[in-house]
Order: sequence, then structure tokens, then C-alpha cells
Amino acid sequence: MNRTIVRQDGGDRAGRWTPRFESVRRLRRSLAWTGPLLLAAAWCGAAEPERWFGFNTYAPNAETLRKFAEAGVNTVVCFPANVLSSTGAPYNSAYPPIWLGPGQYDFECLDKQIADKLAVNPKAKFIFFIDLNTPAWWCRVRGVGDSFSQLGRVAASDMWRRDTREYLHAVLQHLESRHREVIIAYFLACGMTIEWQDFQRGEEGAVRRAAWRQWMIGRGHPDPVDIPPASVRDHVSHGPFRDPAADALAVHYWKFSHELIGSTILYYAAAAQEVIKHRAPLGLCYGYILEHGRNRLLYEGHLDFDRVYASPDLDWFISPGSYHDRQVGGASGFMVPISSIQHHRKGFLMSMDHRTPSARSVSLLGRAVPGHESGFRNEADCIAGLRREFSLRLISGISTYWFDLFGHWFEGQAIFDSIAQMRTLWDRLAQPREESAAQVAVLVDAESMYYLDGRADFYNDLLFKQRYGLYRMGAPFDVFSFADLPTLDLSRYKLVLLPNLFVVDAQRRELLRKQVCTEGRTVVWVYAPGIIADGKYDPSQVEALTGIPWETPELTSRPRDGWRSVFSPQPNLSAAVLRRLAREAGVHIYSEAEEPLYANRRLIALHTIAGGPRTVVLPRRCRRVTEVFSERVVAENTDRFEDHLTAPCTVLYQLEE
Repeated sequence: MNRTIVRQDGGDRAGRWTPRFESVRRLRRSLAWTGPLLLAAAWCGAAEPERWFGFNTYAPNAETLRKFAEAGVNTVVCFPANVLSSTGAPYNSAYPPIWLGPGQYDFECLDKQIADKLAVNPKAKFIFFIDLNTPAWWCRVRGVGDSFSQLGRVAASDMWRRDTREYLHAVLQHLESRHREVIIAYFLACGMTIEWQDFQRGEEGAVRRAAWRQWMIGRGHPDPVDIPPASVRDHVSHGPFRDPAADALAVHYWKFSHELIGSTILYYAAAAQEVIKHRAPLGLCYGYILEHGRNRLLYEGHLDFDRVYASPDLDWFISPGSYHDRQVGGASGFMVPISSIQHHRKGFLMSMDHRTPSARSVSLLGRAVPGHESGFRNEADCIAGLRREFSLRLISGISTYWFDLFGHWFEGQAIFDSIAQMRTLWDRLAQPREESAAQVAVLVDAESMYYLDGRADFYNDLLFKQRYGLYRMGAPFDVFSFADLPTLDLSRYKLVLLPNLFVVDAQRRELLRKQVCTEGRTVVWVYAPGIIADGKYDPSQVEALTGIPWETPELTSRPRDGWRSVFSPQPNLSAAVLRRLAREAGVHIYSEAEEPLYANRRLIALHTIAGGPRTVVLPRRCRRVTEVFSERVVAENTDRFEDHLTAPCTVLYQLEE
């Protein structure tokens, strides 16, 4: 075994550049001083992110890789992991860890993983995952916690950052000097399930306590001396809401907790760029505001996404499809505010790890892999589900990879024939990326979630479950962060939904007046909009903001000066209510069926478990409409058409003008 150490000052530091990323780097560095808002605006002229159609697995085997290569899939993830997965099984079952001890790295094993994959698929190009989690030996030697399950306890450790930065530099220097011609992207893996999730839940730790005190003092607050106990940090004074004064320590502490994870991400992203110098895009998982619901979102560190998405050192982000609505007949959906990521001109990849019929045979440590309760039951379900996932990604302008999680996820000739067809369609339809056709915008707010009880009974209804109705209202929608407002062009949006805007101050009020509450738009407020106003808990401010009293018991609409205000006292608006409000606002409704629908200007997808006749109304007259999976011409010279859908199925229509 060849154990070599590549120090920070070694390896290839010249940094050859592709034209795209050299121009991107220069733009980012020149704009770094202007802050996230101007950076997002300036990105409008930058190059489009790459769109990958790839393959990943935690159980590398030549046969599966060969089958994906035969299907035309040449983008491959390589993950030399150092830790066990959340199931207790290794993340990489075919190769041992490469980080062996302080300054000791098995680069021979690293090279072999690349060589073995290239031997099966010589055309392979790699997305390289770098495992930043603490190996078991590190926790013993250094006497500090485990970053996989206790990221918040470790994140501020100078010792961990120093050791892991050295490891990161060594690996990147080796890869850039030996394999850069086959590496097209890098991914930083850390925290629970390598998705930067903090399962520490804010609990005590010496390193965390020191960072917390420094954070408070640095912002002009008194030294808190210690971490607030659970009775303080989980306290709420007004039903589900924290009081900005009485519960200020809890609000500060949860902001610190999320910024700690965000700052750690930015620390390692900057460290990685010291080596790769923006030659290849750098990404990670972060910002699961739509997915982390009750008992999770407040505690797991994903609310600092506005700062992370704006970072010039990060180029793309990744998540699985939602675990909430992924069964056949479901809508799947994003865990993140995908339109916000795209607004920052960053790339996004949604992995496809849905449980297939063949995956039911897989067990780890004598236990079944979780998630089969929402898995695909048979081959017909599986093909319909895979086509749904493919269509969502294609229409949304993002990347994907097929995730053979722990092996046997994709088996059978019909499945691989379907993947091969989707590969061909991807090559034909993924470029150029179509702009969104949505006339409905959803603005989600990270700041407001610090003031809400993380265990509130209705917590999941605000964002997590609201996706159900949105995907079934018969019209596409875009999800942004409220923090994007200063640089957003909302001119084509006729309805704006604000599902969790609880915190409003003078600056936000002015943004709403100028950007949202204007141009004849319908604005839908949910539950308690603006109830935390100018640093005070004040229910009267709900009416001041919306024109409708907070005590109103039912969905109520009021005309305002140049716009329409709609207040819903209950979260999680149904598809029927959303469709009615959208139609009244002048939004184009493509379908009346309460089933998943995705659309951009060139493509429309429908997914059904029931089948039967469907009518689709187009926003404009088209010369031809073709269902691309079956290659059927379903209509010509029309602005509406009917089609009969089998059960279950996904159909994908291409519109030609």
C-alpha cells in the first residue's frame, strides 16, 4: 500500500482553466465585494450551469456500471468514503477508506477506484465526492465528536478544520495532478447522510459553547456564558411563536446554530477552491427548507441557505427527490427552493434513489433499507415513476443521476431500455434549457422559522405538505427565497404565495409594496403574516399588512390599491383552492385533473395512477404536440388537446410552434 502525504504547498497549483469556468471565476471574484444581492443580479449574463445525466452507487460493481454505460450513461460518481452510512453499512462497500491516520492517505486505493471504473467504461467522466466526515480513528485520536451524527458539536473545532482541510487539499491536489482530465465536478460530503445535516439538536459541547459565546459577543450582545438549556431554547411565549424580546436568547441561539453549519460549508468551499481554482464546479447538499418539517427544520442547520447559495465558491447543489410524495401517483418534488438556486445561476442535481421492486431484496446488517413503504410495487409502476422523475428534472432545467443506492436498484431489460430511451431524450431536449413558464411564485422565508416552535403541530402544513396542492393545481410554479426579492423580476407572476412570512420589518414591508403587492397581482398570505413586526409580537400587524384581521376564520379576499389580498388562516391550501385562486388571478390552467403536472414553454408532463381521458389546454396555439415516450403525434395546429392515459403512466409532451 502506498501511503503518501501531499501537503498544501505540493501538487499542481497552476490551475488550468476551461473557458466557461475561467470567465465565471473572474465574474465572481470581481463581484464578491458587492454582496449576494448584486452577485445574483450580475449572474444574469453568466454561462448556464452544466446539466448531467449520471449514475451513482454505494455498492460499486462492474456489471451495473457496464449496463448504464450501454444505456449511454457516462457521467459517474466516485465516492472514496471514510465513514459508515446511517444504516451502519459502509458508504463504499468495495474499497477501504483512504484517510488512514494523521497525514496518512492511501492514494493507491484512490487511483484504483478511478481505474476500475474506467476499465468498465472508458468514456466515464467523474463527479468526485470528497468525504469530510471524521473517520473513527480521528474521533479516538483527537478526542472530539463524530461529525456524521454530531456535526454541530464538531463544526467549530479548529482541530477538525485544520486536519480535514489538510486532507481535502491533499486529495484535491492528487486528483488534479493525476486525474483532472476525467473529473468534471466535485462534491463536499459531510454531516448526517453526507447532506450537512446536524443531528446534535443544539446540545452542549465545549467547542460549540465557545463558538456560541464568540458569535454573541461579535454581534454586540452580552456574553451568554453557556449554551441555553432546552427549556430556554425551545420556549415559545405566544402559542407557537417566540417573542422577539422574551425569547431573544432562543432566537439568537438557533440563528447561531444554522450559521455555524453555513460558515463551516463556506470554510471548506473556500479551502477547496484554493486547489481547484474553479476549474470544475463544486457542490454539496444544503437548504432543505421544504423537506425538513416538524422536529427537524429548526434543529438540523439548513436555514442559512441564502448565504450559502450566494457564495462565489459554490457552483451547484444536490438533493434527493422529496420523500413525502414519491409513491406512484405522487408528485415527487424539490426539498429546496430550486428557483432561488437557479436565480443565483447555480446548477442543481436531483438524485433518483426511489425504491424499486428489485431493491426490496436488499438488506443491510440484516435489516431492509428504509423507504419501501413508498416504493414502486412492480415494473409498470417503476417505469411510470422513473419517467415522472426524469420529466420533472428535464422540465425544471436541472441535472440527475440514477442512484443504485446499495445495489440492485435497477434490474431487468425493460428498466434499462427505459433509461436508455431517457438518455436519448435528454440529449435531444435538455439543451437549451427552457425558461420557466410559471405564473405562480412561492416565496419561502428562512428568517421566520427561527420564531416558530420547531415542534408545532401544524409545522409540516406550512411548507412540507403544501407541495402536494401546488403540484396538483394544474399550473407550474416557481419557489424562491424571500431574500431573493430585491433582485427578482416578478412581472410574469400573477399569483404570489407567502406560506410562512411571519417576520416583517420596515425594509421587508417596502420590498413587498414595490415588488409583490402591485401590478394587479393576487397575493396569498398564510396563517400569521407579519405577526412579528419591527421586533415585536403584534397580531394587529396581520391586518395592517394584509388588510384582513388575523381572527378571520376562513379564506378571505380583499381588493387593495392595485392588487388583491387573500388571507388563509389555515396552512396547506388544497389543489382545488389554489387552482381557483390562480384562475381568478389570470394564471393559465393547463389541466383540471388533480394530478401531478410539470411544464415549461416547450414541454408538459402529466403523471397518473388512475389513467383515463385527459384534456390539456395550451397557453398558445402549437403546430404539433408529440408524446415523446411513445413518439405519438397527439395533436396538430391547436391550443388544446385530449389524450387517453393508461394506468399508471407518465406522459411527456413536446410542443412545436
